[in-house]
Amino acid sequence: MISFNDAQINALLAYFLWPFARIVGLMLADPLLSSKSIPRRYKAGFGMFLTILLAPVLPPMPEVSVVSAQGTLIVIQQLLIGIIIGTVMRIVLTGVEMAGFLMGSQMGLGFAMFFDPQHSAQVPAVSRVLSVFATLIFLTFDGHQVLIATLAESFRLMPVGAPFPAASLYSLAVWGGKLFEWGLWLSLPVVGTLLVVNLAIGVMTRAAPQFNVFSFGFPVTLFIGFVALYLSLPLMEPALSQLYRESFDFIAALLKAR
Repeated sequence: MISFNDAQINALLAYFLWPFARIVGLMLADPLLSSKSIPRRYKAGFGMFLTILLAPVLPPMPEVSVVSAQGTLIVIQQLLIGIIIGTVMRIVLTGVEMAGFLMGSQMGLGFAMFFDPQHSAQVPAVSRVLSVFATLIFLTFDGHQVLIATLAESFRLMPVGAPFPAASLYSLAVWGGKLFEWGLWLSLPVVGTLLVVNLAIGVMTRAAPQFNVFSFGFPVTLFIGFVALYLSLPLMEPALSQLYRESFDFIAALLKAR
C-alpha cells in the first residue's frame, strides 16, 4: 500500500500549484489566450497541460507549506507575475486597436461600431479589423510558441518565491504609455494622407464657396482613407513583428531587473 506523509503531499502540491498559478495569470491577461471565444474548460485543461509539461524542468520550489499564509502569498505573487506578462502583450494589441480608432475617426468611420465579444463592448470597425490582422501576424511567426517559451524562461529568470522588483513595476507603467506612441505610429500613413486630403478640400472650399463640402468631402475622404489603409497594410507586417519582438525582450528585461 502506497502512503504519503504531509511533507510529500505539500511538495507535490507546490510542484504543480505555483507554476499553474503563473500560467493562469498569463491566460487571464494575454489577448490571445484570454479570448472569450475559447471555452473556460479548454483554457483550464490547456493550463494544466502546460503545467504538467513545464513542471519537470522548473527550478526547485521553495520549501514552504502551500496551505500557510506564506504559501498563499506565493500563489498570489505567481498569479500577478502571469498577469504582468500577459499585460505586456495586451498593450501591444491595444496600441494596434488605438491605431484603428485614429484611422477610423479620420476616415469618418468613427460611428461604425459593432459588438466585440472579446471586449464585451462596442468597438470601431477599423480597430477590430486591425486587431484580427495583428493576431494573424502574431500566429504567422509562431508568436504563441515564443510566448510559451518566454513563460517557461520566466521561471528561470524569476523563480517561484523570488521577490518581484519594484523597478519592474515602474518599467511596466512606462511600457503602458507606449500604446499611444504605437497607435500614432501605425496610423500615421493613413492619418497623414487624410490630413493632406482635408487641407485640399479646405482650399477648394475657400476658393469656391458654393462648393458643397458635405456632399463631396465625405465620400472622397472615405475612399482615399480605404486606399491608404489598403496600401499601408503590407507596411504594418514588419512593424508589428518588431513590436512583438520588443515585447518579448521587454518581458525578459522586466523579470531580470533586480
